[in-house]
Amino acid sequence: MLNQSRVLTYIKDNLGHPFQFIEFSDQEIMEYVTTYTLREFSYYIPDVNTCGFNPNLPANKVPTKGNEYYLTDDQNLEILNVKEIFFPIGNSILHGHPPLGPLSLGEMANWALNVEVAGWIKQFSSFDHTYEFKAPNIVRISPKPTDTMLWLAIEYERMQPPDFSKIPNDLQMIFCELALADIMMRVGRLRSKYAQSEGIKTPFGDIPLQAGILEEGQTKKDKIIDKLEAKSLPNVIIDIG
Repeated sequence: MLNQSRVLTYIKDNLGHPFQFIEFSDQEIMEYVTTYTLREFSYYIPDVNTCGFNPNLPANKVPTKGNEYYLTDDQNLEILNVKEIFFPIGNSILHGHPPLGPLSLGEMANWALNVEVAGWIKQFSSFDHTYEFKAPNIVRISPKPTDTMLWLAIEYERMQPPDFSKIPNDLQMIFCELALADIMMRVGRLRSKYAQSEGIKTPFGDIPLQAGILEEGQTKKDKIIDKLEAKSLPNVIIDIG
């Protein structure tokens, strides 16, 4: 969840705060990457998790809101969006949905028809639930789940874990490049404060600082973001005819 401390740290870091050194320690680099780079990466490639959810548990209910519930992550990671809520199949069975799949080829046509009819009826019944995610961690379910609906399955998107363990294998190098670009930009902004001067004075003479790393990092990041945007686009099937 966004807070004033994180916003202030981000602004000071990227302005090259007067009390910063011109180089960063390993801890400072990893803190920046996990706080900002990982967050930006997660908006394009979130970690998808599924949990069981009891809408009738008092701790899950939002006070004064009859159909809103708190959704919590088992690792206390920030929740970005709810992808799907799976409701008990019992309601669909009431509308004629077969409880089992077809047992033979001869049953296939009748089974498919019953599934289709059950879906039509559900759209006009009180069991046709819709849901909406309200950041940072509230989900609204309409109509309100009944007292007998004890468990739902919720599939949601969350921030990538700070240990990087859930980053997909094919995107690991892209994430490393994004982290490198962010640190290059951060170092470049800091060095730009000294680039117009004679540099850093040492017993061995002045050491000039090159700030071109800022532009190089920005160019690298723009290319990486283009790749992430392409990766995050959903697959769309177009049926023609």
